[in-house]
Amino acid sequence: MMEQAYTEIDVMKSRAPVINHDMGVTHRAPLTSSEIANLWRTYVHYSMLNYVFQHYLKNVEDPDLRPMLTDSIALFEKRMNRTAEIFKLEGQPIPRGFGDGDLDAGAPRLYTDLFYFFYTMRMVAIGLQLNSTALACAVRPDVREFYTETLMGSTRFFNRFTDIMLEKGILIRSPFINTFGEVDTVEEQSFLRGFLGKRRPLLAQEIDQLFLGIRNNVIGGALLEGFRQVARSEPVRAYMARGAEIARKHVDIFSSVLHKENLPAPAHWGEFVSDSTTPPFSDKLMMYHVVTLGGIGLGSYANAMGLSMRHDLGANYARLITETLKYAEDGINILIDNGWLEEPPRMTDRQELVNNPKH
Repeated sequence: MMEQAYTEIDVMKSRAPVINHDMGVTHRAPLTSSEIANLWRTYVHYSMLNYVFQHYLKNVEDPDLRPMLTDSIALFEKRMNRTAEIFKLEGQPIPRGFGDGDLDAGAPRLYTDLFYFFYTMRMVAIGLQLNSTALACAVRPDVREFYTETLMGSTRFFNRFTDIMLEKGILIRSPFINTFGEVDTVEEQSFLRGFLGKRRPLLAQEIDQLFLGIRNNVIGGALLEGFRQVARSEPVRAYMARGAEIARKHVDIFSSVLHKENLPAPAHWGEFVSDSTTPPFSDKLMMYHVVTLGGIGLGSYANAMGLSMRHDLGANYARLITETLKYAEDGINILIDNGWLEEPPRMTDRQELVNNPKH
């Protein structure tokens, strides 16, 4: 499962010329804005997950899950090191990310093994999404090579982890449905109807997005409940409680749509949160984690809205996007107010240079 280790040859590749022009001029292209953005996000994301998984590994009991968590941490550290190496060679600052002060190594478990399984599967799915996007936006061979291997490693991990959950009987599948036995075409505008008159049955892709919305909000809601239980700051506790309530509401909305179609909605899978009130993570890490998931959730809802052709479903997603966007913005404000938000790379402010010249 472990990705192939990078060697000195790989490092030399990153220093080698990468652009060959027809004029015979060869030079090493700088990182593009897309490459800088994705490498920065990669470093900070895995820096955060590294400490989350360290807490899980310390408390896990399942013998099949333990090696998966161990391998995950090794992957996170290698990806962070490779990202930092590329930035260093480019003269770019290495992100601060998170440190030992963001983890209490002696804290008792906050979540159950069952939650570890579902959380890990969710993080692997997010990794597949982020790494594939980063690869699609990469141009330089060394960056493409890095994200190619990262994506391959995440894919191998996903398949291995899915097999384990299937063997244990804890992987929840999306609903099975009967479909037409032949290909057809849409001939009436009523295909889009969702509010008035007779509505058509749900499309498979619409069911899929509703299922994903339920699954992701159940996992996110459990994460928020645990964070609410241990957060030190009252504003952070209130923010987590608000998020858990939003997650429950979104689960109810998606479930009600499936129930109206006589389709099963995935129920709560069991106990996820322990009774510990000792915070294993800093408020900074927990806030960043929730805000990051909120941003990913916004993208998921936008994708779901694009795939849902019934007007009532589109209206639902539009409303939930607005609510999620406001929640994420309020979270960013808490990060800013506490000095916890590390600024992503941005372009030089030319006017600032003019106003404050350095001589």
